[in-house]
Amino acid sequence: MKIPGPTRAAPGGGSACRRAPGPSRRWRGLLALLWMLLSCTVMMAAQAQASTPTPDKLLTVGVYQNPPKIFFNGDGTATGLHIDLIRLIAEREHWQLRFVPCEWQACLQQVESGQIDLLPDVAWSEQRAKVLQFPAVPALYSWSILYRNRAVAINSVFDLKNKKIGLLENSVQANYFRSLIDNSGIKVQLVPLQNIEAGFKRVSAGELDGIIASQQAGDMLADRYQLADTSIVFQPVKLFFVSSRQPPEVLAAIDRTLSQWQGDPGSIYFQILHKWGRGNTVIPGFVWWLLGGALVLLVCTLLIAAYLRREVARRTASLQQSELSLRVAAAAFHSSEAIWVMDASRKVLDANAAFVALTGYAQHELPAEGVPPCEHDAQSGDYRAALWEQVRRDGQWQGELRVRRKDGRSYWALLTLTAVADPQGQVTHYVGTQIDITSQKRLQEETRQLAFYDPLTGLPNRRMLLDKIAAVSALPDPAAALYFIDIDNFKDLNDALGHSMGDHLLRQITARLLTLAGPDGLVARLGGDEFVVLQEQPGTPADVGAQDAASGFAQRIVATMEQRFDLNGLSHFATCSVGVALMQGRGASVEDLLRQGDLAMYAAKQKGRNTYCLFDQEMEHALHFRTGLENDLRRAIGSHEFLLHYQPQRDQAGRLIGVEALARWNSPFRGSVSPALFIPVAEASGLILTLGQWVFQQACRQSVRWNRTGSRPPIVIAVNVSAVQVRQPDFVQAILATLQETGADPGHLKLELTESAMVDDVQATIDKMLELKHHGLALSLDDFGTGYSSLSLLKRLPIDQLKIDQSFVRELLFAPSDVAIAKSIITLADALGLEVIAEGVETREQQQFLASLGCTRYQGYLFGRPVPAEQFDGLD
Repeated sequence: MKIPGPTRAAPGGGSACRRAPGPSRRWRGLLALLWMLLSCTVMMAAQAQASTPTPDKLLTVGVYQNPPKIFFNGDGTATGLHIDLIRLIAEREHWQLRFVPCEWQACLQQVESGQIDLLPDVAWSEQRAKVLQFPAVPALYSWSILYRNRAVAINSVFDLKNKKIGLLENSVQANYFRSLIDNSGIKVQLVPLQNIEAGFKRVSAGELDGIIASQQAGDMLADRYQLADTSIVFQPVKLFFVSSRQPPEVLAAIDRTLSQWQGDPGSIYFQILHKWGRGNTVIPGFVWWLLGGALVLLVCTLLIAAYLRREVARRTASLQQSELSLRVAAAAFHSSEAIWVMDASRKVLDANAAFVALTGYAQHELPAEGVPPCEHDAQSGDYRAALWEQVRRDGQWQGELRVRRKDGRSYWALLTLTAVADPQGQVTHYVGTQIDITSQKRLQEETRQLAFYDPLTGLPNRRMLLDKIAAVSALPDPAAALYFIDIDNFKDLNDALGHSMGDHLLRQITARLLTLAGPDGLVARLGGDEFVVLQEQPGTPADVGAQDAASGFAQRIVATMEQRFDLNGLSHFATCSVGVALMQGRGASVEDLLRQGDLAMYAAKQKGRNTYCLFDQEMEHALHFRTGLENDLRRAIGSHEFLLHYQPQRDQAGRLIGVEALARWNSPFRGSVSPALFIPVAEASGLILTLGQWVFQQACRQSVRWNRTGSRPPIVIAVNVSAVQVRQPDFVQAILATLQETGADPGHLKLELTESAMVDDVQATIDKMLELKHHGLALSLDDFGTGYSSLSLLKRLPIDQLKIDQSFVRELLFAPSDVAIAKSIITLADALGLEVIAEGVETREQQQFLASLGCTRYQGYLFGRPVPAEQFDGLD
């Protein structure tokens, strides 16, 4: 407020200029004038005190250290640009203020939760606007600048490579700059900070190369810590006083006051800006001349105030003009991006070289929409109208678009379109940026291809197949069929011709399956030589109709695979086994359908391959039975539910020449379980290793008990050995260790091996047999003639005995073929100097006929059933 000086009218209305009065009169006049001045001052102070109401509203204001805008000074007093503004507004609105210290992140959380009422110096963002109340009028306009250590050269964004740059954590400029750097591909080490002044100290000390800060705080701290600013300027922002739970009257009062002040260049608002600005002219202190008089002091004060008003107005106008230029330049500082600037009517004012190179459009060639034609994934057609609508509503749009060049070609771009407003909130410009992300999108597509497609055939893989099955299964009335296809003996082709030929065959199989499935079917590769076809069957009636349709398609698959394949001029014929699982109505899960198709496919393999099977519940019941039997078998081995029975072996005179040890399982839950059931399950599950070791160990101990006295001829115990056991690397060592542990005589034991033990590695098996023979064990070839019989192989095997399988003995009296086979085995054994014994002899006629053929050793019910050892002791 200007206080007018006292005036005196000249008597009679004439001029007030007279000759100088005498000394006494001058002093009396000066004292009178001084008295009037002091009286006016006292009266004005009294009026101001009387007009100040008692505060009736208490507001808690959060204060964090961000000088010069907001901070606590060394005396612990809240001060700064925003503090000066809110103090004046509070005085005007009769508010009482309480300033609370907090860190930046804590301040945001406390104002959001309502623990503090107001938080100054908060930039607007879409995320913050969801949880905080922003007034309409910003308290301050600012922009972000990168400041550097004077010893570090940073002249452009490219100089940031491998630099350490500090950012205030969770600030608007930090999030923007981090996104900008990520898109540029420039490697920058970003260091999050909790306190901006501490960051300037670290830059000054050389711990950081630079720091991002708002212009007001940065200019002051840069002077304080001898940092230099750079040309990297970006992101003009508006800073507000924000609240979360205050009534709208508080923010409305702030809006009202700020709007009034900002409309008057001579208001206290611009004086506060000048006070806290960089390079501010400090108002000098005035020396009160005791002998100069109060009148001279008042005149000087009025003159200086007038000068300062003019200076504030001049600098404010200059700052406003600079701010407008910086807002336009801030969004376009990154020269590697394609950038263009438009006015409020979308007329293009400028476009950089990167924009012209990327889009093919020169500045004057862009269409009236101000943006090249573009499309969005989520919306078909030209996206520009929707793009401008979102910019009008939100002030900004950012996302990925497919943009068309002037020549018609397209590319993927990360496009940002930002509205730039003046201090009154009116849009003055639009700034657009584009970054070509075609290569990134291509990489994303390649990643998706690897995630959902088989790299060899290009077919969907298991993951995509599961998603498709789930989608079909979720339909109101799903009707589809799954065809599981396994190429028969595919491993033989890989082993014989190499994997490249195998891959060539798989690609040809893929082409045939795609032709069969048609555009509505899905062909997927699960891996190796396994394929799956998902064929929807809309309108197919249930049960018989669906099964007939599925069977017909499965037959076509089998027939297609039988046709000749051309492998680089080499003819190849392949077959396949197909399992079919029908999807009819809701209920079956994806896992159930996959399991059903897999079971049906293995059933087709068991039927002899080159065929198909439709899944039925019996397959699942058999699987459940086998699984349950395996679980019980595993428990039974550990619970000692097994025992050994011994079946005698006799010669033609009826003398005992040996016994065969046979495992028996008497389950407390299943009763007596046949070896024909549990032996295959034990072999398939690997439990045969534990069970076989137990059987041999018990047989050795029984041999020691029977042959201890030596009062009768020794009893040779024959023990069956599974092919799984023989394939184990430590098979021989385990047998010899058991003999040593039990003290059994190897000459009183015989190992019966099946022909299947010779299939995988013949020479390794022969070596093991020779080592066992070397230690005194006898060897017998069990079930001869039922497996992979080979005369050349038989000649190499170090065996002592051939055993005629009971399948040939059973029909010996009625089937001439069985007679021929039995006779051939006997003749062959005789020629090789081997013993021969027939198993399954149940009648005297069978025994006599075998004797006539030359077989004189027998085993079967005619000579005794398998019995426990304690019952066997009384036999001859």
